[in-house]
Amino acid sequence: MRSNSGQAGSNTTFTESARRAQIMNCTIEVLAESGYSGASLAEIARRAGISKSVVLYYFSGKDELLASVVFDVYGRAGQAIAESLSREVSPGDKIAAYVRTNLHFLEEHAAEIRAVVEIVSNARGADGTHSFAPQGEDPVLAHLEQLLREGLDSGDFRRFDAHHLAIIIRSAIDTASGRLVVDPSFDLPAYTRELLSVVELATGTHRAEGSS
Repeated sequence: MRSNSGQAGSNTTFTESARRAQIMNCTIEVLAESGYSGASLAEIARRAGISKSVVLYYFSGKDELLASVVFDVYGRAGQAIAESLSREVSPGDKIAAYVRTNLHFLEEHAAEIRAVVEIVSNARGADGTHSFAPQGEDPVLAHLEQLLREGLDSGDFRRFDAHHLAIIIRSAIDTASGRLVVDPSFDLPAYTRELLSVVELATGTHRAEGSS
């Protein structure tokens, strides 16, 4: 990627940031509508109303452009989750907020999620492996595991294996993103309610009806 940030003034930096955002938004639109195979740089440039060379001015190639889309969407989701968690105090409420915010983000950003699913499912490196397969510790999974451990340490949760429960919860959230892509009738609000009930039972924070 070419960058003039060290030479240009703030107006140019803003303009370039806006152009990069436009290109990424058009990439999301193309991926959501045409899938990974239809997301050529030429089609993305056409959608943005610019030449392919302009795309390559801001991104070194398709791989960097797709990676930027993935990390931008993940970053926005992470910010939404962090803001939601900051408003909660108890471990149980934090886990509920984590699940609820994750799934709400999927609902509010369906095109972005479809695009990310297309990229993560199809993008491969030179050795044939998935380009976005976690290398070493998965930070998303580690964050959820830490939230679960906080509830264990405080005594708010029943005893369980935090690592494996984190895998189960993350897998359920990831399954929802896949269902949104392939099943137009998928009822995400109902799925959210059921997953929250399962998580409450799993952590031992579930309260029977009529209990105080």
